[in-house]
Amino acid sequence: MTRLTPLPIDICVGGLNLRCQLTDNYSEKKFVFTPWRYDSDERRLLREHLPANGVFLDIGANIGLYTLTAMQVVGAGGRILAFEPNPATRQRLLFNIDANKSDTTEAALSVMDIGIADIDSQFVLQLDSSNLGASSISDSNRSRLAQADPRRTDVVIQCRPLLGVLQDNQISRIDVLKIDIEGAEDKAMAPYLRGAPEDLLAKLVIIENSPHLWQEDVFALLNQRGYQRILHNRMNSVFLLTPGATPDEAKNGVDAGIQRATV
Repeated sequence: MTRLTPLPIDICVGGLNLRCQLTDNYSEKKFVFTPWRYDSDERRLLREHLPANGVFLDIGANIGLYTLTAMQVVGAGGRILAFEPNPATRQRLLFNIDANKSDTTEAALSVMDIGIADIDSQFVLQLDSSNLGASSISDSNRSRLAQADPRRTDVVIQCRPLLGVLQDNQISRIDVLKIDIEGAEDKAMAPYLRGAPEDLLAKLVIIENSPHLWQEDVFALLNQRGYQRILHNRMNSVFLLTPGATPDEAKNGVDAGIQRATV
């Protein structure tokens, strides 16, 4: 007789200690069962571009796969801001952070219970109980649940523009910024890219590919600020800030070798 292991389970995958439910979060499940594929190039670039005293922003942190990766890199001089307004997901994130702390994990890490948007206001976060990672403040999102589906619930969250949050937290530079907020990336990134001074532009941006859900073309705004896309696969794009690059050079500057990673 086969005995089923009760959920959640505590597991170490790819050097990360995680408590996983597996039944209600695609990101969690994909990482546990296919860690060699799940955002492997993106997390490699994160490690390569985040110095020991670096600053990392994780907008839409989910259960913390990127935050936990950053914790392995940054030291006492580093800063990590992880944004996760979904209460259920944030509890898993906090547990995973505690499970991965060590004597060498000394970075100042803040878990923010707010979202990032274009205005300082309350938004309705549409929760997808079948896939917590699909929850979004955007009506155009990846959730498969219709509004009348009983598995979908809503919670009101506070959102703020990114530049104001950076000022409040005395962030004067960003080494790596990762954003995955299910179709609302334009609400968060457009005001930041238009208004950020040069010294506040993230050196590396990891962003989910959601142009079909955006009202504004975030990729074009990144090009205009001098970013070149160095990775483009089915799920994400990675942009590197290239000082002095013209918008045309940035648009056409995709690294052909990494581009072939598209699957």
